[in-house]
Amino acid sequence: MNTISEFLAYPFIQRALMASIMVGMLCPFVGNFVVLRRMSFFSDAISHAAFAGIAAGALLGIDLSLSSLLFAILIAILIAFLSEKTTLSHDTVIGVAFSGAIATGMLIIGMMKGFRGDIFTFLFGDILAITSMDLLLIFLFSLLTITILLVFLKPLLYITFNRDLAQIEGINVRLYEYLFFVIIAVVITVSLKIMGIILVTSLLIVPAASAKNLASNMKSLFILSCTFGVASGVLGLMASIYLNTSSGPTIVLVSIWIFFMTMLKKK
Repeated sequence: MNTISEFLAYPFIQRALMASIMVGMLCPFVGNFVVLRRMSFFSDAISHAAFAGIAAGALLGIDLSLSSLLFAILIAILIAFLSEKTTLSHDTVIGVAFSGAIATGMLIIGMMKGFRGDIFTFLFGDILAITSMDLLLIFLFSLLTITILLVFLKPLLYITFNRDLAQIEGINVRLYEYLFFVIIAVVITVSLKIMGIILVTSLLIVPAASAKNLASNMKSLFILSCTFGVASGVLGLMASIYLNTSSGPTIVLVSIWIFFMTMLKKK
């Protein structure tokens, strides 16, 4: 059996490891807000909206990463807009958008002829197929996203815990809501090639939920969630290489194992 050092000699393993570390920090960092605001269904809807964007990109012959990003942002903004303009619950609006995105993606895929391996990669993820350009984009988007969240951390947390009071205090709640929805869309799209559409939401939710089991304050919540996210990514990647299993599901199972360990620790 090869040693870890022998595995790390391969450039594609090095890229996969760096990607797992960056996404392992990025997703839980944003996921903390998702968990605190109980928006898990929203993030799931956005990941499936990206599926429709990928299908449209494949049909039109444009870059799939770009088409998925644009479509995910469009659906995120649409959900935010419709939530303001209707008396229906937020979950109902998300459910409508979710159904529409899935139906659109399936309809477009049905119109296409032949097999597209790149679509398969986005559906199920393949961290070992990450290119140097993918890695650069992940780094830039991660840096930009975390910087924006840190700059606007105070109003975002204010809105998270008491939206009405934040509005009374003069915070532009609508602006920050739209900003946060777009950030979720960006983070999900950036992570698609690693986790795939089906599993990407789990890397947002599970490490953040694990951290919430143990954290005593907001600072420890962010530190623990990112730690659990990176640990899930690295350990899951190494395990998938040794066991010859799919990387995405293995990473998710490691993160779920960590979650149950934190549950036991909490008790």
